Amino acid sequence: MNRVSQVLTKMVATFDLGGSQSKGIVQIYPDGLPMVIAMEPEVADVRRESITHLGNRLYSDYVWVGIGEEYYALGALAKDAFAGTAALKDLKYHYALPKITGLLWWACHQLDLKAVEAYVDLLLPPGEISDGGELGKKLASVLSQGVITPTGKLKAKLRNFQVAPEGSGILAYRRRGLGESFKQKNIGLLMLGYRNASFLLFKKGNPGASESTDLGMNWVVEQFVERTSVGLLKNDKRLPKALVEASKGNLNALRSLSRKSGEEIESDLKLFNSVLPIVRDDYCRALIRWIRNIAAFNEVVICGGTSEFVRPELTEHFQKEGIPISWNGGVDIPKPLDTLGLGDRVADVWTAHITYIKELDNHFGYKRTQPLVPDNYQHPGVRNRQQETDLWNGKQNSFLTI
Repeated sequence: MNRVSQVLTKMVATFDLGGSQSKGIVQIYPDGLPMVIAMEPEVADVRRESITHLGNRLYSDYVWVGIGEEYYALGALAKDAFAGTAALKDLKYHYALPKITGLLWWACHQLDLKAVEAYVDLLLPPGEISDGGELGKKLASVLSQGVITPTGKLKAKLRNFQVAPEGSGILAYRRRGLGESFKQKNIGLLMLGYRNASFLLFKKGNPGASESTDLGMNWVVEQFVERTSVGLLKNDKRLPKALVEASKGNLNALRSLSRKSGEEIESDLKLFNSVLPIVRDDYCRALIRWIRNIAAFNEVVICGGTSEFVRPELTEHFQKEGIPISWNGGVDIPKPLDTLGLGDRVADVWTAHITYIKELDNHFGYKRTQPLVPDNYQHPGVRNRQQETDLWNGKQNSFLTI
């Protein structure tokens, strides 16, 4: 082992490149505290020269990376400055490289890491798992060569890269909870995200059918916008939250979406509240038709941010079928960990991270004696806005070079 590799810090990262938000759990291995990081989903390919005018913005959602000759703006920067999109029609694999490197840079920046060996676990829809091998090779190559970032060149050694199906972390959590009885059931996992829906089946403990469809929250948003025809924008970030609130009985939740004035707002609100139940019903019917054609099962685990939107309908359906539901696999997000207030939206990436840490502990022979999130948990990030301003003003050197 050479001298450089001896001083590398092990960083473990689990990422979910969701259609509504890219989320991750990162920590220094083995004893560092886990930290939630998140970034808006937008991405834009840009010229190198386009980056130079950005000034002293260096915040979690103003991220850009340069990979070879290609430059990408990410998150709010992509949306605000370059008309970037969430690329919901593309495979997650398509923009995975800039998103992963952007999240890795932000994690290193927050944890003040200068020399890193990375262990990365990525959640993908079942239909994209086969892309993982090639993606891992590309990620190892670009990290070895160096990625241009707002603070200099990010270089790291990728020691391990693996992909897992979305929802697999929650299913593994449920499996540990059930113990031996897990092998006596056919359990279906229904993962409802913003971009798509995924289904996994475990038959008597063994992997079975798996499938993905575009029936995510984005489908609901598109249908709602098309059927109201009053100038709503499909990429309006307020829409999903307003639809969820309205579905819970808040009849005024959709009022702010109207682009009218005066009495015309009331007309729009009436239209919105009449269209929403129809769209919800169509969405639930489409989901149930899709699930019925995949497999039979005697327990279902339902998770994902969109699941709360149709929780009453799905509860009613599976109760009629005599199929018990485990919501989020019984996962409770540790409150101290949830510093960004994402709640159940990080359930999948959190449980996948737990599983990944267990695998690494087994690989390294590490005997863990303390929980990942102790009672006295304190957010491990060391960067703040003043430090970032100091960095841009030349008071700190560029880092992350090996």
